Amino acid sequence: MSPVLRTWLGFAALGAALIHLAVGVTAPFPLSVLLVGFGIAELGWGIATLAAGRVIGPRVVVGAALIPVFIWGATAALGSGLGITSAQTGLPLYPMAMASWFNVFLAATVAIALRHASNGIPTPASASTPGAAAPGAAAPGAAAPGGWRFLTGLVVGGFLLSALTTPALAATEVGSHAVPHGSHGVTEVTVPDSDGHGSH
Repeated sequence: MSPVLRTWLGFAALGAALIHLAVGVTAPFPLSVLLVGFGIAELGWGIATLAAGRVIGPRVVVGAALIPVFIWGATAALGSGLGITSAQTGLPLYPMAMASWFNVFLAATVAIALRHASNGIPTPASASTPGAAAPGAAAPGAAAPGGWRFLTGLVVGGFLLSALTTPALAATEVGSHAVPHGSHGVTEVTVPDSDGHGSH
């Protein structure tokens, strides 16, 4: 797996983590515990993957990343059957859709990499072979990406993370209470009342 793709996986985990944490703090208690727990786990995994330069626990990630998606889907389906909107369940549609997109991208990418061990994540058979690469590490002999290529991938990944995560966070209840951009430190100008000005 290329360093750029591993970086994008870390970014996806961070994006899902931020959204799950933002939604979780205002969700009903059972869902709040689950979402905050998922958010903390995703945040830790994303940071660890970016720091280690390899995918941490790839086989666990494939299944674990889809658990929040299934929980949201089940909650939305149950709420729809009872005539309850997504906002009333405490799981707003757009933020949860974006978080689910991050999770599906994460699970699908790692699953594909697991099936193509030559791309960087070996199968159990190759992992047991002496000298085989560790899970998520670059395959032996794989060409390292050029500096500009990696930098471009890093910038594009960061831009996509910001472009997808920021609107999703703004659509949460926590985001609705945030101070609008550009309003920091702006003092309202008070216009004196002109009534009675002509009496002077």
